[in-house]
Amino acid sequence: MTRSPRRLAAPLLALALALGGCGDDDAEPGVDGGPGGGTDAGPVEADGGPMGGEDGGTADGGTAETDAGPGGGEVLELVAGDWTMGAGDEGYVCVRRTLERTVYIREFRPIAPRGTHHTVLTVNDRPGPDGVAPCSALTNGPDMIYGSGVGTRPLTLPEGVAIRVEAGDQVLLNLHLFNTAGEPITGRSGIEVVTLAPEDVEHEAQVVLAGAEGFSIPPRASDHPIEGTCTMTGDTTLFAVMPHMHTHGRFMEVVANGAGGPRTLHEDFYDFDEQRYTTFDPLMLASGDTVDVSCRFDNTTDSTVTWGDSTLQEMCYALLYRYPAVPNPGGITCTR
Repeated sequence: MTRSPRRLAAPLLALALALGGCGDDDAEPGVDGGPGGGTDAGPVEADGGPMGGEDGGTADGGTAETDAGPGGGEVLELVAGDWTMGAGDEGYVCVRRTLERTVYIREFRPIAPRGTHHTVLTVNDRPGPDGVAPCSALTNGPDMIYGSGVGTRPLTLPEGVAIRVEAGDQVLLNLHLFNTAGEPITGRSGIEVVTLAPEDVEHEAQVVLAGAEGFSIPPRASDHPIEGTCTMTGDTTLFAVMPHMHTHGRFMEVVANGAGGPRTLHEDFYDFDEQRYTTFDPLMLASGDTVDVSCRFDNTTDSTVTWGDSTLQEMCYALLYRYPAVPNPGGITCTR
């Protein structure tokens, strides 16, 4: 089995925190914490719900098991929490859960009822008490393992490939909640997974954000190009990608450059409300090979749009899943 490093070198910034639009299909996109990077949840009320116990975990601190999944794997509610949002309110809620046993994840399934703006799932390097509590957009661990937005569908990893979360690790689910309705709503948001038996794991995967940072888009710019490159720092294999921009995003192309020549992994118009993973036949890249990310934006405003985590700002990232994990100087980001 090829094992991955358990921690990336740099903290996870507020980089993938605007992973979707509002929970309502016809609602206007919300603001991911505003230009300052998010505020506390404020009016959000939350509790552990039916996961077992007041802290939101099962009685023994393990995962909540349900039925059998594809290939005989367990279907587990890895982490989830109940919440209530007042009319017109938005905020952040974090759900923490310490695992009693090591879990190898082969499929991620978002639990995202109306009001769920996006989820970011990380392994927490500064564990706090298990349970559900208000937080901010910046409350994340350094090791991202999954993210979802509006329209994100389940992600299944290739045969023999899994994300490992060790016994004693605390998973941290950051929920951005946005109630566009005229009355309070309640929901239960989280991540369900399908496991893989340890003896069936051949490779362990990691996530990196490939693209560009620090850019700006001029006022009234149409089809404005931004380009970034991610250089592999070790031999690895890509197998899934998800585009991520904000509301000015128009088009994204992701091209891998390896020994066999350029290969397009993603090429499509961008829909803020339909951010989905694309899986493809595993592609081997050698150390020094690159992935180019090209984004195009329409800025219909009279102001310059800058790079940042707010929905009113912009990003140009492709979430790449690969195995095995290789050292990455930028931590979760790969922009050179």
